Amino acid sequence: MRKGDSRQFCILPLLRGLAARERKPKSRGNGTGTVYQRGKKYVAEVTLYYYIGDDGNLHRKKATKTFERKKDAVDYLPTLAGTSDKAGITFEQLHNEFLESRKYQKLSKSQKDKLGYAWKRLAALHRKPISETGVDDMQTVINRMTNTYYPARDMRDMLSHLYKLAMKKEICTYNKTENLELPELKKKQREAFDDLEVQRFWKDFNELNDIGQRLHPFTGYILILLYTGMRPGELFDILLKNIYLDERYMIGGNKTEAGTNRRIPIATKIVPIIRELMHSRRRKLLEMNEDNFYAAYWETVERVGVRHLVPYTCRHTYFTRLASKSTIAPAVIAEAGGHADFETTYENYIHTPLEELLKAVDQL
Repeated sequence: MRKGDSRQFCILPLLRGLAARERKPKSRGNGTGTVYQRGKKYVAEVTLYYYIGDDGNLHRKKATKTFERKKDAVDYLPTLAGTSDKAGITFEQLHNEFLESRKYQKLSKSQKDKLGYAWKRLAALHRKPISETGVDDMQTVINRMTNTYYPARDMRDMLSHLYKLAMKKEICTYNKTENLELPELKKKQREAFDDLEVQRFWKDFNELNDIGQRLHPFTGYILILLYTGMRPGELFDILLKNIYLDERYMIGGNKTEAGTNRRIPIATKIVPIIRELMHSRRRKLLEMNEDNFYAAYWETVERVGVRHLVPYTCRHTYFTRLASKSTIAPAVIAEAGGHADFETTYENYIHTPLEELLKAVDQL
Protein backbone atom coordinates (compact mmCIF):
# COMPACT_ATOMS: atom_id res chain seq x y z
CA MET A 1 0.00 0.00 0.00
CA ARG A 2 1.42 3.31 -1.05
CA LYS A 3 2.13 5.98 1.48
CA GLY A 4 -0.74 8.43 1.57
CA ASP A 5 -3.18 5.96 0.09
CA SER A 6 -6.61 6.94 1.53
CA ARG A 7 -7.72 3.32 1.62
CA GLN A 8 -5.79 2.83 4.88
CA PHE A 9 -8.46 4.86 6.67
CA CYS A 10 -11.40 2.73 5.44
CA ILE A 11 -10.93 0.27 8.29
CA LEU A 12 -11.71 2.89 10.97
CA PRO A 13 -15.51 3.02 10.39
CA LEU A 14 -15.55 -0.77 10.36
CA LEU A 15 -13.83 -0.91 13.73
CA ARG A 16 -16.25 1.63 15.16
CA GLY A 17 -19.16 -0.47 13.89
CA LEU A 18 -17.82 -3.57 15.58
CA ALA A 19 -17.42 -1.70 18.84
CA ALA A 20 -20.99 -0.41 18.60
CA ARG A 21 -22.33 -3.90 17.99
CA GLU A 22 -20.52 -5.11 21.08
CA ARG A 23 -22.29 -2.43 23.17
CA LYS A 24 -25.71 -3.08 21.60
CA PRO A 25 -27.97 -5.08 23.97
CA LYS A 26 -29.19 -8.48 23.08
CA SER A 27 -32.62 -8.58 21.50
CA ARG A 28 -35.43 -9.37 23.96
CA GLY A 29 -39.15 -9.97 23.62
CA ASN A 30 -41.77 -7.26 23.88
CA GLY A 31 -42.23 -5.89 27.38
CA THR A 32 -39.00 -7.42 28.72
CA GLY A 33 -37.04 -4.18 28.33
CA THR A 34 -33.49 -3.40 27.28
CA VAL A 35 -30.08 -2.52 28.71
CA TYR A 36 -27.86 0.15 27.17
CA GLN A 37 -24.76 2.10 28.07
CA ARG A 38 -24.89 5.78 28.93
CA GLY A 39 -21.41 7.14 29.48
CA LYS A 40 -19.77 4.88 32.04
CA LYS A 41 -23.11 3.64 33.42
CA TYR A 42 -25.50 0.92 32.29
CA VAL A 43 -29.23 1.63 32.14
CA ALA A 44 -32.03 -0.94 32.46
CA GLU A 45 -35.15 0.37 30.73
CA VAL A 46 -38.69 -0.99 30.34
CA THR A 47 -41.69 0.54 28.57
CA LEU A 48 -44.54 0.52 31.09
CA TYR A 49 -47.38 1.73 28.89
CA TYR A 50 -48.46 4.21 26.23
CA TYR A 51 -50.99 6.96 26.86
CA ILE A 52 -52.68 9.92 25.20
CA GLY A 53 -51.39 13.14 26.74
CA ASP A 54 -53.17 16.43 27.24
CA ASP A 55 -51.72 17.50 23.89
CA GLY A 56 -53.60 14.69 22.15
CA ASN A 57 -50.42 12.84 21.15
CA LEU A 58 -49.31 9.34 22.03
CA HIS A 59 -46.65 9.23 24.76
CA ARG A 60 -44.54 6.46 26.23
CA LYS A 61 -44.11 5.95 29.96
CA LYS A 62 -40.93 4.11 30.84
CA ALA A 63 -39.13 2.92 33.97
CA THR A 64 -35.34 3.03 34.23
CA LYS A 65 -32.61 2.20 36.74
CA THR A 66 -28.88 2.88 36.41
CA PHE A 67 -26.09 0.51 37.42
CA GLU A 68 -22.31 0.51 37.51
CA ARG A 69 -22.07 -2.91 35.89
CA LYS A 70 -23.89 -4.25 32.86
CA LYS A 71 -24.49 -7.59 34.58
CA ASP A 72 -26.38 -5.87 37.42
CA ALA A 73 -28.57 -4.01 34.93
CA VAL A 74 -29.39 -7.21 33.06
CA ASP A 75 -30.16 -9.10 36.26
CA TYR A 76 -32.51 -6.34 37.45
CA LEU A 77 -34.38 -6.12 34.17
CA PRO A 78 -37.01 -8.82 35.00
CA THR A 79 -37.85 -7.01 38.25
CA LEU A 80 -38.24 -3.72 36.41
CA ALA A 81 -40.33 -5.34 33.70
CA GLY A 82 -42.66 -6.84 36.30
CA THR A 83 -43.91 -3.39 37.25
CA SER A 84 -45.41 -2.81 33.81
CA ASP A 85 -48.40 -5.08 34.43
CA LYS A 86 -49.90 -2.78 37.08
CA ALA A 87 -48.34 0.62 36.45
CA GLY A 88 -50.63 1.54 33.57
CA ILE A 89 -53.98 0.57 35.15
CA THR A 90 -56.34 3.52 34.74
CA PHE A 91 -59.17 4.86 36.85
CA GLU A 92 -61.57 3.63 34.18
CA GLN A 93 -60.29 0.06 34.39
CA LEU A 94 -60.65 0.09 38.18
CA HIS A 95 -64.11 1.64 37.89
CA ASN A 96 -65.27 -1.17 35.61
CA GLU A 97 -64.00 -3.69 38.14
CA PHE A 98 -65.63 -1.78 41.02
CA LEU A 99 -69.04 -1.95 39.29
CA GLU A 100 -68.76 -5.75 39.30
CA SER A 101 -67.73 -5.96 42.95
CA ARG A 102 -69.89 -7.19 45.83
CA LYS A 103 -69.31 -3.92 47.64
CA TYR A 104 -70.95 -1.96 44.84
CA GLN A 105 -73.82 -4.42 44.51
CA LYS A 106 -74.66 -3.95 48.20
CA LEU A 107 -75.04 -0.17 47.84
CA SER A 108 -78.52 1.34 47.76
CA LYS A 109 -79.89 2.77 44.53
CA SER A 110 -79.49 6.34 45.77
CA GLN A 111 -75.84 5.68 46.65
CA LYS A 112 -75.22 4.14 43.24
CA ASP A 113 -76.85 7.14 41.58
CA LYS A 114 -74.65 9.59 43.49
CA LEU A 115 -71.50 7.68 42.59
CA GLY A 116 -72.68 7.53 38.98
CA TYR A 117 -73.07 11.30 38.78
CA ALA A 118 -69.70 11.74 40.49
CA TRP A 119 -68.01 9.41 38.00
CA LYS A 120 -69.30 11.52 35.10
CA ARG A 121 -67.82 14.64 36.71
CA LEU A 122 -64.47 12.85 36.95
CA ALA A 123 -64.24 12.31 33.18
CA ALA A 124 -60.87 14.10 32.99
CA LEU A 125 -59.32 11.32 35.08
CA HIS A 126 -60.94 8.31 33.42
CA ARG A 127 -58.01 7.31 31.22
CA LYS A 128 -55.20 8.37 33.52
CA PRO A 129 -53.11 5.73 35.34
CA ILE A 130 -54.00 5.82 39.01
CA SER A 131 -50.39 5.23 40.07
CA GLU A 132 -49.29 8.33 38.16
CA THR A 133 -52.06 10.64 39.41
CA GLY A 134 -51.32 12.98 42.27
CA VAL A 135 -53.51 14.71 44.84
CA ASP A 136 -53.15 17.99 42.97
CA ASP A 137 -54.45 16.37 39.77
CA MET A 138 -57.59 15.13 41.53
CA GLN A 139 -58.07 18.38 43.44
CA THR A 140 -57.92 20.37 40.20
CA VAL A 141 -60.65 18.25 38.62
CA ILE A 142 -62.92 18.52 41.67
CA ASN A 143 -62.42 22.30 41.92
CA ARG A 144 -63.15 22.71 38.23
CA MET A 145 -66.34 20.64 38.28
CA THR A 146 -68.04 21.93 41.44
CA ASN A 147 -67.76 24.49 44.22
CA THR A 148 -70.32 22.96 46.58
CA TYR A 149 -69.78 20.41 49.31
CA TYR A 150 -72.00 17.43 48.47
CA PRO A 151 -71.03 16.94 44.78
CA ALA A 152 -67.36 17.30 45.77
CA ARG A 153 -67.84 14.78 48.58
CA ASP A 154 -69.39 12.29 46.16
CA MET A 155 -66.46 12.72 43.76
CA ARG A 156 -64.02 12.09 46.60
CA ASP A 157 -66.01 9.02 47.70
CA MET A 158 -65.94 7.65 44.15
CA LEU A 159 -62.17 8.09 43.96
CA SER A 160 -61.75 6.58 47.42
CA HIS A 161 -63.52 3.40 46.33
CA LEU A 162 -61.10 3.10 43.42
CA TYR A 163 -58.04 3.75 45.56
CA LYS A 164 -59.08 1.08 48.04
CA LEU A 165 -59.39 -1.35 45.15
CA ALA A 166 -55.97 -0.26 43.83
CA MET A 167 -54.43 -0.80 47.27
CA LYS A 168 -55.93 -4.28 47.38
CA LYS A 169 -54.29 -5.00 44.02
CA GLU A 170 -50.99 -3.53 45.32
CA ILE A 171 -51.01 -0.76 42.71
CA CYS A 172 -50.96 1.97 45.37
CA THR A 173 -49.69 1.99 48.93
CA TYR A 174 -52.15 4.50 50.43
CA ASN A 175 -55.43 6.28 49.75
CA LYS A 176 -54.53 9.69 48.34
CA THR A 177 -58.11 10.95 48.60
CA GLU A 178 -57.59 11.43 52.33
CA ASN A 179 -55.65 14.58 51.42
CA LEU A 180 -58.35 16.10 49.20
CA GLU A 181 -60.03 19.29 50.38
CA LEU A 182 -63.78 19.83 50.04
CA PRO A 183 -65.69 23.11 49.79
CA GLU A 184 -67.18 24.45 53.00
CA LEU A 185 -70.55 22.92 53.84
CA LYS A 186 -73.09 25.70 53.78
CA LYS A 187 -76.15 24.56 55.66
CA LYS A 188 -79.37 25.91 54.26
CA GLN A 189 -82.54 26.44 56.20
CA ARG A 190 -84.90 23.73 55.02
CA GLU A 191 -88.32 24.89 53.95
CA ALA A 192 -91.68 23.18 53.77
CA PHE A 193 -94.86 23.80 51.79
CA ASP A 194 -97.49 25.38 54.02
CA ASP A 195 -101.07 24.12 54.34
CA LEU A 196 -102.34 26.59 51.72
CA GLU A 197 -99.80 25.33 49.17
CA VAL A 198 -100.75 21.72 49.91
CA GLN A 199 -104.38 22.62 49.24
CA ARG A 200 -103.37 24.16 45.92
CA PHE A 201 -101.86 20.84 44.86
CA TRP A 202 -105.15 19.13 45.80
CA LYS A 203 -107.16 21.64 43.78
CA ASP A 204 -104.89 21.13 40.75
CA PHE A 205 -105.20 17.35 40.94
CA ASN A 206 -109.00 17.49 41.19
CA GLU A 207 -109.48 19.63 38.08
CA LEU A 208 -111.41 17.74 35.37
CA ASN A 209 -112.04 18.33 31.70
CA ASP A 210 -115.45 18.35 29.97
CA ILE A 211 -115.67 14.56 29.89
CA GLY A 212 -114.64 14.05 33.52
CA GLN A 213 -110.96 13.17 33.00
CA ARG A 214 -108.23 14.60 35.19
CA LEU A 215 -106.36 17.47 33.61
CA HIS A 216 -103.25 17.02 35.73
CA PRO A 217 -102.81 13.41 36.91
CA PHE A 218 -99.09 13.95 37.57
CA THR A 219 -99.96 16.15 40.55
CA GLY A 220 -101.06 12.93 42.23
CA TYR A 221 -97.39 11.92 42.54
CA ILE A 222 -96.61 15.16 44.36
CA LEU A 223 -99.47 14.46 46.77
CA ILE A 224 -98.13 10.95 47.32
CA LEU A 225 -94.75 12.43 48.27
CA LEU A 226 -96.43 14.94 50.58
CA TYR A 227 -98.45 12.24 52.40
CA THR A 228 -95.86 9.43 52.54
CA GLY A 229 -92.64 11.35 53.14
CA MET A 230 -90.83 9.30 50.52
CA ARG A 231 -87.73 10.68 48.92
CA PRO A 232 -88.25 11.41 45.21
CA GLY A 233 -85.82 8.63 44.31
CA GLU A 234 -87.77 6.13 46.40
CA LEU A 235 -90.93 6.83 44.46
CA PHE A 236 -89.25 5.47 41.31
CA ASP A 237 -88.73 2.07 42.97
CA ILE A 238 -92.23 1.33 44.25
CA LEU A 239 -93.48 -1.87 42.60
CA LEU A 240 -97.20 -2.46 42.14
CA LYS A 241 -96.90 -5.89 43.74
CA ASN A 242 -95.64 -4.23 46.93
CA ILE A 243 -98.68 -1.98 47.34
CA TYR A 244 -101.38 -3.24 49.72
CA LEU A 245 -104.28 -0.81 49.52
CA ASP A 246 -106.63 -2.83 51.73
CA GLU A 247 -104.11 -2.82 54.56
CA ARG A 248 -102.98 0.70 53.57
CA TYR A 249 -99.25 0.31 53.31
CA MET A 250 -96.58 -0.36 50.72
CA ILE A 251 -93.06 -1.74 50.86
CA GLY A 252 -90.26 0.48 49.65
CA GLY A 253 -87.58 2.95 50.58
CA ASN A 254 -83.81 3.06 50.39
CA LYS A 255 -80.72 4.98 51.52
CA THR A 256 -80.50 3.90 55.17
CA GLU A 257 -80.86 0.58 56.98
CA ALA A 258 -83.97 1.85 58.75
CA GLY A 259 -85.43 3.18 55.53
CA THR A 260 -84.80 0.21 53.24
CA ASN A 261 -87.72 -2.11 52.46
CA ARG A 262 -89.84 -0.55 55.18
CA ARG A 263 -93.60 -0.36 55.56
CA ILE A 264 -94.75 2.98 54.21
CA PRO A 265 -98.17 3.82 55.67
CA ILE A 266 -100.78 5.13 53.21
CA ALA A 267 -103.02 7.92 54.48
CA THR A 268 -106.71 7.47 53.73
CA LYS A 269 -106.71 10.66 51.64
CA ILE A 270 -104.31 9.30 49.03
CA VAL A 271 -105.71 5.77 48.68
CA PRO A 272 -107.90 6.85 45.70
CA ILE A 273 -104.90 8.55 44.06
CA ILE A 274 -102.71 5.46 44.31
CA ARG A 275 -105.53 3.18 43.14
CA GLU A 276 -106.13 5.41 40.11
CA LEU A 277 -102.45 5.57 39.17
CA MET A 278 -102.01 1.82 39.64
CA HIS A 279 -104.81 1.16 37.17
CA SER A 280 -102.81 2.58 34.26
CA ARG A 281 -99.42 1.11 35.18
CA ARG A 282 -97.85 -2.25 34.44
CA ARG A 283 -95.02 -2.81 36.91
CA LYS A 284 -94.17 0.32 38.85
CA LEU A 285 -96.26 3.06 40.40
CA LEU A 286 -94.17 5.67 38.57
CA GLU A 287 -93.10 4.74 35.06
CA MET A 288 -91.15 7.72 33.74
CA ASN A 289 -87.50 8.67 33.69
CA GLU A 290 -85.92 11.16 36.06
CA ASP A 291 -85.63 13.98 33.52
CA ASN A 292 -89.32 13.80 32.62
CA PHE A 293 -90.28 13.63 36.30
CA TYR A 294 -88.43 16.80 37.21
CA ALA A 295 -89.71 18.59 34.12
CA ALA A 296 -93.30 17.68 35.07
CA TYR A 297 -92.67 18.67 38.69
CA TRP A 298 -91.44 22.16 37.87
CA GLU A 299 -94.23 22.64 35.33
CA THR A 300 -96.74 21.74 38.06
CA VAL A 301 -95.15 24.06 40.62
CA GLU A 302 -95.33 26.91 38.12
CA ARG A 303 -98.95 26.20 37.19
CA VAL A 304 -100.15 25.75 40.77
CA GLY A 305 -98.49 28.96 41.92
CA VAL A 306 -96.54 27.70 44.92
CA ARG A 307 -92.95 28.47 45.87
CA HIS A 308 -90.27 26.98 43.65
CA LEU A 309 -89.02 24.41 46.15
CA VAL A 310 -87.29 21.17 45.14
CA PRO A 311 -89.19 17.83 45.21
CA TYR A 312 -87.35 16.81 48.40
CA THR A 313 -89.33 19.60 50.08
CA CYS A 314 -92.31 17.21 50.08
CA ARG A 315 -90.48 14.95 52.52
CA HIS A 316 -89.63 17.85 54.81
CA THR A 317 -93.26 19.01 54.60
CA TYR A 318 -94.38 15.54 55.67
CA PHE A 319 -92.24 15.60 58.84
CA THR A 320 -93.10 19.21 59.60
CA ARG A 321 -96.84 18.56 59.43
CA LEU A 322 -96.62 15.36 61.48
CA ALA A 323 -94.52 17.10 64.13
CA SER A 324 -97.14 19.84 64.40
CA LYS A 325 -99.63 17.25 65.69
CA SER A 326 -99.12 17.10 69.45
CA THR A 327 -100.84 13.73 69.69
CA ILE A 328 -98.25 11.93 67.56
CA ALA A 329 -95.27 10.48 69.42
CA PRO A 330 -91.82 11.39 68.03
CA ALA A 331 -90.90 7.73 67.63
CA VAL A 332 -93.98 7.21 65.46
CA ILE A 333 -93.03 10.16 63.28
CA ALA A 334 -89.52 8.78 62.88
CA GLU A 335 -90.66 5.33 61.80
CA ALA A 336 -93.39 6.68 59.54
CA GLY A 337 -90.68 8.43 57.52
CA GLY A 338 -88.12 5.63 57.65
CA HIS A 339 -85.75 7.18 60.18
CA ALA A 340 -83.96 5.24 62.87
CA ASP A 341 -84.55 8.01 65.41
CA PHE A 342 -86.34 11.32 65.89
CA GLU A 343 -83.96 12.63 68.51
CA THR A 344 -81.16 10.94 70.39
CA THR A 345 -83.51 10.14 73.28
CA TYR A 346 -85.61 8.05 70.89
CA GLU A 347 -82.68 6.18 69.40
CA ASN A 348 -83.82 2.82 70.79
CA TYR A 349 -87.58 3.11 70.39
CA ILE A 350 -89.91 0.12 70.38
CA HIS A 351 -91.23 -1.10 67.01
CA THR A 352 -94.45 0.74 66.26
CA PRO A 353 -97.55 -1.22 65.16
CA LEU A 354 -98.90 -0.44 61.69
CA GLU A 355 -102.19 0.72 63.21
CA GLU A 356 -100.43 3.58 65.00
CA LEU A 357 -98.61 4.62 61.86
CA LEU A 358 -101.93 4.72 59.97
CA LYS A 359 -103.57 6.79 62.70
CA ALA A 360 -100.68 9.25 62.51
CA VAL A 361 -100.77 9.86 58.75
CA ASP A 362 -104.57 10.07 58.78
CA GLN A 363 -104.28 13.22 60.89
CA LEU A 364 -102.69 15.10 57.99
